[in-house]
Amino acid sequence: MSVGHYQELIDRGWRRSGQYSYKPTMEKICCPMYTIRCDALELKLSKTQKKVLKRMNRYLTHGDVKGLKSLDNDGSNSPIGGEEEYQFVRPRHKAKDLSSVNISPESLSEAKYSETKRDEMSVKSDTSHCEDDKDVASVTESESVSTTSDQPSSKRQDLTNIDNTLKVKKNIADPNRPPCRKAKEIRRERREAKLARRTQEAISRGESPMESDNKKAKTTNVEKSLEDFLNEPMPANPAHTLELKLVRVNPPEAAFSSTYNDSYAVFRKYQLEIHHDTESECDKMSYKGFLVQGPLSPWKPASGPRQGYGSFHHQYWLDGRLIAVGVLDVLPHSVSSVYLYYDPEFSFLSLGTYASLRELALTRELQRRTPALKWYYMGFYIHSCPKMRYKGRYTPSFLLCPETYKWFPIEDAVPKLDVVKYARFNEDLTANDENAQVDIKKIPVLHDQSLIPYSTYEELFPEDENEDEVKEYATLVGAKCAYSMFLCRS
Repeated sequence: MSVGHYQELIDRGWRRSGQYSYKPTMEKICCPMYTIRCDALELKLSKTQKKVLKRMNRYLTHGDVKGLKSLDNDGSNSPIGGEEEYQFVRPRHKAKDLSSVNISPESLSEAKYSETKRDEMSVKSDTSHCEDDKDVASVTESESVSTTSDQPSSKRQDLTNIDNTLKVKKNIADPNRPPCRKAKEIRRERREAKLARRTQEAISRGESPMESDNKKAKTTNVEKSLEDFLNEPMPANPAHTLELKLVRVNPPEAAFSSTYNDSYAVFRKYQLEIHHDTESECDKMSYKGFLVQGPLSPWKPASGPRQGYGSFHHQYWLDGRLIAVGVLDVLPHSVSSVYLYYDPEFSFLSLGTYASLRELALTRELQRRTPALKWYYMGFYIHSCPKMRYKGRYTPSFLLCPETYKWFPIEDAVPKLDVVKYARFNEDLTANDENAQVDIKKIPVLHDQSLIPYSTYEELFPEDENEDEVKEYATLVGAKCAYSMFLCRS
């Protein structure tokens, strides 16, 4: 199948799985599947998608995702966007050494508990000291027991001695430690210093501080693009390196053949751990038939993408290790995502979302050379399946009307799908499928290695009464494909 024919077919609700192409009978199946695509050039990143990009950047830069967990709740308190916040988070200090006090370990434990309970019950008016200065361990209220009246007098005396020791030591400031201050106060001082510095710089340039602030606002309020996030500058020695490779699978190029076993190993691990497949369901034969073999003939015109059109594997190499593979079809007007599999060990990087954003970036990159290639197809959107609704979070997205084969913004289509599973998105009841009118007598038929029109085939084989089947075929593929693809008859 040519890439042009397949582009026409997916614009009529078709998809492929391996070498097999199919079209759901939307009005009959329990969970209607609507073709969805995103305009890559007009992409608007959501807050969640930005978090995923930042998480990956931090992992590559620092080797961890520390601090990003708070982004899931309240981005305003996250260290992302200002690493200097970390220097004001002081580590907890170890408890002071009480080994010089001649008491038993049991008494020491009880004394710590007694000191903690008093700290919990007291209302502190002096806020110049941090909670980190406490020299005792905290316990839960359910562990509350008496530490005075139920103890022998000698043990109570020991506890009193320890209490006095703790009080004395708590009131002695460590001259080697800087005074503990509130983070709010430090942030305010930093803002004031920054404002004073900007004012001084503006005056030195002969500008008024107001003009300088206006210029700064115009330059800083520009929203970051997808490429801005992906191309964040890395330090000289980053903790990790990520390399992406786009390799052709049909016909297989050397870069794909040499990494075939690595790709299969990741696929097998993904299917076993994420989808709980059996060993027989994810063997090498299944992998080859599902994600390697395909129906598309490669095409490399001078005006097209440098690597040409066809089926590819988009490989993600982390420090020389393959961690994810996106199976893609590069078509005349789009990049079509077929499948993604990744090493579950790296699930914390949200590789599903990250790979989709990378594929959108690839689409934008290809469009700069091939202007017609601007769409990113994500397969099917299944509104009746909550787990499949994530595809609608890439903005702006469009769903294909199953009756007129026109595209409609997902925001307009979803209210209809909230009411019924199967819906016609085109509200113009007079509109119909403009590509459905086909004269079946002109359909090319391939028979016995000869190409003849269907009208001739009928004359040669009048007993072969399959006109209804040919009409259905023409309706499903549309006039453009019906007149240019070959209908095989034996």
